[in-house]
Amino acid sequence: MAGSTSRKPWYRSPLAWFAALVVAGAGAAGWFGTGPAGSAAPPTGPSVTIAAAVPRRTPAVVGTIDPGGLPTRVVVPRAGIDAPIAEVGVLSDGGRLIYETAWHSAGHNLDSALPGQPGNVVLTGHVSVADRRNMAAFSTLDRVTVGDIVQVYSGSRVYKYRVSRVMIVPPDDLRVLRSDQASIVTLITCTHDLQNRLVVIGTLV
Repeated sequence: MAGSTSRKPWYRSPLAWFAALVVAGAGAAGWFGTGPAGSAAPPTGPSVTIAAAVPRRTPAVVGTIDPGGLPTRVVVPRAGIDAPIAEVGVLSDGGRLIYETAWHSAGHNLDSALPGQPGNVVLTGHVSVADRRNMAAFSTLDRVTVGDIVQVYSGSRVYKYRVSRVMIVPPDDLRVLRSDQASIVTLITCTHDLQNRLVVIGTLV
């Protein structure tokens, strides 16, 4: 129109842009707040929740108990014994409970301790066999003396016990099967006359 004055839109004015930025900056400071002198505003980006640090408890140390595992082999160098080990249990013979003895290896009583752990590791073996297909695992156990070493393997791990007692007991003497917190191994076989039991006891070293 005649006499009209042409004006630029407000968003094309540099001064207007500057004023808008100042206002935006003031609004941001009011929104986020300011920390102590010299602190910067929180960085923008994905929201991250930071939990308060919780002190961790140090697990209790329970002695030096070995987790252990089933015994797999027994070696007694002094007696030339080197036999595999199988698990054996308790059998009923005419109403009387007797411990089973393995025929092709030494036997580990299922209810006895594991190597390296507190308790009594009970191993049994025949002193003689009529059938050559079977194994007289402890035929030479009578050669063992106090101070000798009994090695009990659990896979590739070996546990050494030093012999502390060698004795002969009646067949019904079950005291040799007792277990407490002492880490011991008990090897049991018959005497050569088959009348009594030869017992060798060793302590973990």
